[in-house]
Amino acid sequence: MFKPQPVPKSPFVAFLLSLVFPGAGQIYCGKTSRGLWTLAIFLPALVITVYLTVQLGSPEGNEDTFFWGILLRITLFLYVFAFLDAFFTAREMTAGTDAFIAESPRVAAILNLLTRGFGYFYLGKRRLGFAVFFGLMFFQAPLVKTAAGGLVIEFTLAAMGAHAYSIARQTEKEILATVQLPAGPAPSTGFPRSIPIGLALVLAAGYLALLVLGLLLPDYSHVDQSTARVSRDSQGVTYQNPAYEVSLRVPASWTVTHDEPTYILLAVRSDRACSITLQPLAWSPLLGLASFKGQLSYQLSKTKDLTAEVLDEQPAVLSLLPARDIRVSVKQGTKRLIEHHVIARKGMTLYDLSTYELADDEGNVAEPPCSSDFRFIRENLVLPH
Repeated sequence: MFKPQPVPKSPFVAFLLSLVFPGAGQIYCGKTSRGLWTLAIFLPALVITVYLTVQLGSPEGNEDTFFWGILLRITLFLYVFAFLDAFFTAREMTAGTDAFIAESPRVAAILNLLTRGFGYFYLGKRRLGFAVFFGLMFFQAPLVKTAAGGLVIEFTLAAMGAHAYSIARQTEKEILATVQLPAGPAPSTGFPRSIPIGLALVLAAGYLALLVLGLLLPDYSHVDQSTARVSRDSQGVTYQNPAYEVSLRVPASWTVTHDEPTYILLAVRSDRACSITLQPLAWSPLLGLASFKGQLSYQLSKTKDLTAEVLDEQPAVLSLLPARDIRVSVKQGTKRLIEHHVIARKGMTLYDLSTYELADDEGNVAEPPCSSDFRFIRENLVLPH
């Protein structure tokens, strides 16, 4: 029988160090290589994640959303690993069992959580590692394109992490069975393990909530018009869509159509000088209304043969909802198109009521001739509350 080799370390100090500076707790426990590797990966991932988080909602941020998700995952998982590993390593060193642990179960788990089977290579299970690595290579690419597929990948990696942990833990138990541990319960460290474990569970639940949020976003790739109806009387034209709890009334000189797949409706005045569209967009609660302006400016900058600029933006009200009114000028030849995008959010839906009006390039465009019609339409728009 081997005897324990205790090296007293404070689990509280180790936990606190890695909580404030991931990797420092492992270095405090003498696991310098592990701590430096944790720090070397965590810090760049954290910096880039913060940068991309600030860019969320901007066109550049939208293009990098996939990488933001990957880096957020790496940052969060490494952070949790750092303080959990530091805490339990300090406990093992104090108990004198750390010297007998060949492969850390926690390292095996984090490697499988962040990679495709590298935890198995760490444990010497090369055949299993290769099978998992190449197996996931074929299935991962199509799954990451959807929120549901992302959840499948997460649960698969979590199962792999738990499996690697159980393998290393079983090996650890077999080794510790040859160690002459002191009789009676282990001495109390004075810092309950429920605190780091509870914090880890809270952070994991928050990350899982972000994944579920992707499933809850509505799909507006094809607007449901099965229950929509349009009625006309002497006072105007009314559009109603019970599926979305939306109704809109336009003046009698207007025509309403609802055959565009991504729009709730399109309305045009008889002289074709004025038109409106109402479009629903899936909008994450993480994004504010201000990010819509950045996306709009980006789209306009990509338009060829047109000179476009965002003239102004101001607070507004749309169907009793707080809104933003963004005025855009688009010039082509001697004509100018004035756009008003009045956007309001309800839950995870952003409603974009856009009005379009042709005007001469010269003259005052601040008071376009279709203003009275647009005012009537905005006052007679009903959105869900």
